[in-house]
Amino acid sequence: MSSWYREDLAWIHHIGHSEFVESAAPWLIEILPRGLIVDVGCGSGILARELTRAGFEVLGIDASPSMIELACKTAPHARFEVGSFADAGIPPCDAIVATGEVFNYGRRDELASFIRRIRTKLLIFDIAERGSYPPHDERRAGGDDWSVISIKDSDGKWLTRRVLTFRQIDGTTRRSEEVHEMELYDREDVLQMLREAGFATHIRHSYGKYRLPKGHVVYIARIT
Repeated sequence: MSSWYREDLAWIHHIGHSEFVESAAPWLIEILPRGLIVDVGCGSGILARELTRAGFEVLGIDASPSMIELACKTAPHARFEVGSFADAGIPPCDAIVATGEVFNYGRRDELASFIRRIRTKLLIFDIAERGSYPPHDERRAGGDDWSVISIKDSDGKWLTRRVLTFRQIDGTTRRSEEVHEMELYDREDVLQMLREAGFATHIRHSYGKYRLPKGHVVYIARIT
């Protein structure tokens, strides 16, 4: 079971940080082929909801059981499974999408193995590259009944994100904490992985009109 995105952080992410995938969805709907779409790192099911509304068949996979529980409610017409990209059984499909730094939560060798073993026509994902984060950063956000503090430290190759959450439940404040260690990738290395697996790839800095932060890029990889 994943130690990332447990109940409170999963809920806060769903309530307060869904604008990224909601903004990416219209462009993805335009370019994805019809058929089975596997949403890797599907989170709380926002993209799956939009894809199923547009008529796609969707299988969502996420390492967080709490996220999958939310996803089943958010996108009732999709199928969901608990699993990480590193170990989940990915069926042959028409496209795979992984939005929101999903592969940064794994390791370089796990990403290379994933790219070699998948059977799909199209792979779309975004990643944070090396040097994309400052040495230290701290951000705060909140809503009526929740707040979150994200403290990030990076040496250029790795990012450690300490996330403190505070959630009001039945008149009391529940505090939780998670630490996410993420690998940042070298672009040429990722492109080489894709070439060796038979993909032709181009790079974007946005999902349609939604531009990613500096140092984050979208890979669009098609089987040649």
